[in-house]
Amino acid sequence: MICSHHNFFQNAPDLIPREIFPCCSVEDSEIKLISGPTHAGKTTFMSQVASNMVGVKIYIDFEDSQIPEPGSGDLQAIEETAAEIRKKETEDGEGRIFYFFDEIQNLQGWENWVDRLHRQGAEIYLTSSRSKLINEFSSRFSGRCKILRLFPFSFREYLQIKGNRIAEPNFLTPSSSDELLCMFLQYFENGGFPDVIKKDDISLSRKYFEEELKKGAAAGYDVQKLKKLVIFLISNTASEYSLDTLKKISGIESGELINTYLDYLEDIFLLYRVPKLNSLQESGKEKYVPCKIYAGDTGLFKAVYPGYPDSLGLRFENLVFLELLRREKQVFYFKNQRECDFIIKEKDSQKVSAAIQISVCFGNPAVMEREILGLTEALDEYGLEEGLILTMDEEETIRVDGKNGKKIVMVKSVWKWMLE
Repeated sequence: MICSHHNFFQNAPDLIPREIFPCCSVEDSEIKLISGPTHAGKTTFMSQVASNMVGVKIYIDFEDSQIPEPGSGDLQAIEETAAEIRKKETEDGEGRIFYFFDEIQNLQGWENWVDRLHRQGAEIYLTSSRSKLINEFSSRFSGRCKILRLFPFSFREYLQIKGNRIAEPNFLTPSSSDELLCMFLQYFENGGFPDVIKKDDISLSRKYFEEELKKGAAAGYDVQKLKKLVIFLISNTASEYSLDTLKKISGIESGELINTYLDYLEDIFLLYRVPKLNSLQESGKEKYVPCKIYAGDTGLFKAVYPGYPDSLGLRFENLVFLELLRREKQVFYFKNQRECDFIIKEKDSQKVSAAIQISVCFGNPAVMEREILGLTEALDEYGLEEGLILTMDEEETIRVDGKNGKKIVMVKSVWKWMLE
């Protein structure tokens, strides 16, 4: 088991350096959990980290269906194999041992084993494609762990994989700007899954989607209802939803069961729910926070919903949302008399730090007025002096009147913002 996995891990091809927060250092002694969607490159990232290490490196994929469920004796054998390799490769039989375990949630009782390995001095890297593991991991290894979230490729990483040098956005020539805008539009359409980009094959996103549905069926979910629910939500991205509508679309009669399905879809990073800030409403006997839905990758629009409408602005909003997640922001939306797309809090903070509006057609006077009014209302609500509007290619600075004085509205092109 170790040998077959180890050979693959040692020879992982085409390593593209990933931008991941917080930055990962070999010197850190915490147990690392790399959490993110299937096929986003978690194994490749671990291989990248391992290439900079000196010591015994043991890699095992616990999602490999060809290996049986390991028992306590098998786990002991893994430790003994690592000790034998260290003895052969070092003069004094000492040295660091690094363990790299893919999809650790598939190993029953993994927590106690990983805990023991870490207390014995081993360096441990884990991956998981289930977001729920983050809270369990943080609680179990409090003070001894680090969470690294890995998403599909950012626009910066997309340019790297395409072999483009990333220039400073403010020092681009007109021809360079045109070239980068064209590449941005390709990235926007096809999404950020590594193999989709490398092979220029959007059908892979469809394949990934079908894989997740099969896993859902294996987990006990009605696959047809699950599929109807996902397709509806992706086709209505960046929009609020009601439980009654989701019941009708999916055929799931219970609001509680709908939420269970949504929890699962969020757990596997297929969808995200963004709540309205400071809002709780009644729905019959149920209390719920109004939410908007966003897809886990912009390539899913074409892959999952081939006849998707030309909802360019909403898909554009989805792209910005994913970039905000990469930057470790807490994301909400604002809706009172008017609406603001994103209200931002920094990680582990309760204070609103930014308000962002998304607009594809900002050159249209009516659209411009609507977006500025919605943003200004949010700035007044949270005591902010400056807001941001992200557009396809417009850039300017606008000063507007708020309730408490002048406000500054920065208008930026989204692809330049993504390169900042």
